[in-house]
Amino acid sequence: MSMKHLLFSIFKWPVRWLTQFEAIRDEDEATPSAADHLVYVMRSPSFTDLVVAQKATRRLGLPDPTEPLQIGDKTFPRVLYIEDPRGRLKYDYGQPFQELLELHQQQPECNVVMHPIALFWGRNAGREEPAGALTADIEVPNLWKRFMLLLFAGRNIMVRISRPVSLRTMADRHASDTNLGAKLARVARTHFSRLRHAVAGPKLWSRDEMIRSLLRTPVMRQAIADEVKSKKVSEAKAEQRAKTYLEEIAADYREGLVRFGDRVMTWLWNRLYNGIDVRHGETVRKLAQDGHEIIYVPCHRSHMDYLLLSYVIYKEGLVPPHIAAGVNLNFWPAGPIFRRGGAFFIRRSFRGNKLYSIAFREYLGRLFQKGYSVEYFMEGGRSRTGRLLAPKTGMLAMTFQGQLRGISRPISLVPVYIGYEHVMEVSTYHKELRGNNKKKESVFQVFGILRKLRNFGHGYVTFGKPVRLDEYLDEHQPDWRDSSTRGLEEPAKPSWMTPRVNQLADKLMRHINDGAVVNSVNLSGLCLLCSENRSLTKEELIRQFDGYLQLLSEVPYSSFAVAPEVTGEELWKQATKMNKFEVHSDAVGDVATLLPEQAISLTYYRNNILHLFAVPALVAIYSLAHQRFQSSDAATFIARLIPMLRAELYLSQDVEDVPVWTAAICEQLHEQGWLQYDGEQYSVPAHDSSGYFQLRLLANSINETLIRYGIVLELLQQSGSLSRTDLEKHSELLAERLGSMHGIDAPEFFDKRIFSTLVNVLKQQGYIVVAESGEYCSDQRVALLSDEIDSLLPSSIVQTIRQSVQKLLGSH
Repeated sequence: MSMKHLLFSIFKWPVRWLTQFEAIRDEDEATPSAADHLVYVMRSPSFTDLVVAQKATRRLGLPDPTEPLQIGDKTFPRVLYIEDPRGRLKYDYGQPFQELLELHQQQPECNVVMHPIALFWGRNAGREEPAGALTADIEVPNLWKRFMLLLFAGRNIMVRISRPVSLRTMADRHASDTNLGAKLARVARTHFSRLRHAVAGPKLWSRDEMIRSLLRTPVMRQAIADEVKSKKVSEAKAEQRAKTYLEEIAADYREGLVRFGDRVMTWLWNRLYNGIDVRHGETVRKLAQDGHEIIYVPCHRSHMDYLLLSYVIYKEGLVPPHIAAGVNLNFWPAGPIFRRGGAFFIRRSFRGNKLYSIAFREYLGRLFQKGYSVEYFMEGGRSRTGRLLAPKTGMLAMTFQGQLRGISRPISLVPVYIGYEHVMEVSTYHKELRGNNKKKESVFQVFGILRKLRNFGHGYVTFGKPVRLDEYLDEHQPDWRDSSTRGLEEPAKPSWMTPRVNQLADKLMRHINDGAVVNSVNLSGLCLLCSENRSLTKEELIRQFDGYLQLLSEVPYSSFAVAPEVTGEELWKQATKMNKFEVHSDAVGDVATLLPEQAISLTYYRNNILHLFAVPALVAIYSLAHQRFQSSDAATFIARLIPMLRAELYLSQDVEDVPVWTAAICEQLHEQGWLQYDGEQYSVPAHDSSGYFQLRLLANSINETLIRYGIVLELLQQSGSLSRTDLEKHSELLAERLGSMHGIDAPEFFDKRIFSTLVNVLKQQGYIVVAESGEYCSDQRVALLSDEIDSLLPSSIVQTIRQSVQKLLGSH
């Protein structure tokens, strides 16, 4: 054993005792990584880094970095470095790269794979103005600082092992390049620099300096001057008002608080949840490493969303985003804590307050320019029904304006689906939907929530398909760069912006829904709420679970949607632990039953995944109404409803996708025995069969949606003409009456916003004709569609709709 290895063996133990790390490895199945042909690339030689890297690679089942690489009769170091300990680039560090590349030219069968490894001792980005404090930054520290980092940041190390790079591929592509080794070393150095930005973020500005800088910008100076003229106040008072606005808005991000919060949140999530299921985090890590400005656009279910998403992003090895939070959360002590965790506060509305609007837009633009990742909720507030709300596009419009000001990095918007097996605010949501006033957030609410902490099952975070903003604009608005101001002035709002913003907002909401996660609770809600008397035997519920899981597996809604890889029996066990329904046992077996309050609660969770089953349910209800049919017939009918379903449930599939999708669903339902097929037509199985029973449960899940369509179409058909206000008002009134008469207690069933969306789509699709008087008249197709939908609904429901419409219109 050499003296070097002896010293390493002795002194590695103190380092191991003093260090604790989290390791993230980016996988790449396309690149082989045979253990005997693998090397590591690290930034600079460091004894402590090597000890931690040894522990990390051993945990991940990778070769020991301290052992040499043996290829034939040649020996190479297992770790290649690109800098000396002081951070200066030395091109002689490219020599080992060059030697390995030459070996590949000599031995065609050789394929050495490189894994870049970066270690972050703490994740403090540092500040642009030196504060004289120790910074745990990746800028390579001297020996003394390394010792201090070992003592004070050794328990907070992030090890990032990036995607492997095949030297065989590099050697084949650049066989004639004699300087390829040095170029690879330079590329690796760039990679580490970008990775540092992804993990720790850009250098931080102090909050005070950020505000002072913004007040000096030409746009803010002009806004202050306009305030002086319009409000007849002094310049000093207008400037103070602008400063007050910025102080109300601006975050005060502190990495120390985030690190402390990581420990607290780890304890909290372990107490609250059985686990956090995270999907597609590697997609976001790649965007960050490629230098993108990332904007997270999550759905909004609970106040927990802020904490959960930041925690997940931090655990994915990325810097937590600056979060747009409602100003209602800016109360003591939560406000100051959120602000130091990266929250910046926004008023619900600032229409008519031009100075505030410009101050907020300038602050957001500065975040983009400095490279901070940002998070905002396009729904504006938390969903009270479990469905996605119609997007509010103000923040997205400001993002467009940021792009027009010439941000150098590409902006990528990442949709995020957040789901839970238990949302602690659900009971409060139902009270608000019944007319109770929303309680103002306060410290007393925080303590009230803490008293209710218990196990809430699982939490789910799915990062969806990103949308790169410049590419989106290139596709939909090729001349957008003509409106760019390159950061010199406040960008004018081009005429094309509003429709493009609305179009992108709609696209992002669909991408959020693409990542929906099925779990025991939302699947229980879907099954039990569709059953007679809201009761199913244990065996019936398990069979339905298995059928739905198989349907989602064989005909997936999207590549991002997540269905658990478990059996229906396992889902039953998980669901009973959550106490969302009653289980009664007798001599025959177990029966799951929903009490009235439980039924209302489960509608929230059912609505999280209703869009996944909307089209399969339409196939089921069509088959029950027609008994014998071809898949093309069902597809023709479903295609007429798809525009309405897309607007209401944010379905990803378009009209063109319906025939193939419907055919695949019919085939799968046949394989499960829910439909029969004679080679030409599908038919419904015998009414006393389990297949018929399961098909009926699936069909019932779309009933409430079709009833709403039936109400609006019947009103149009019988009235001849109505104002838009009366059409929506009458629809809401009739839905409330129908729900009361037929026991439909879903909070969203008579939601006026859903009716407004439906009326809009009917108008866009030409079912509604606007007369010169402004009243809405029905197109000749309304009667046909109305009759077709009526044929799918129970006769008692149809009778109630027709009689209620007659009475309502007769009374007017």
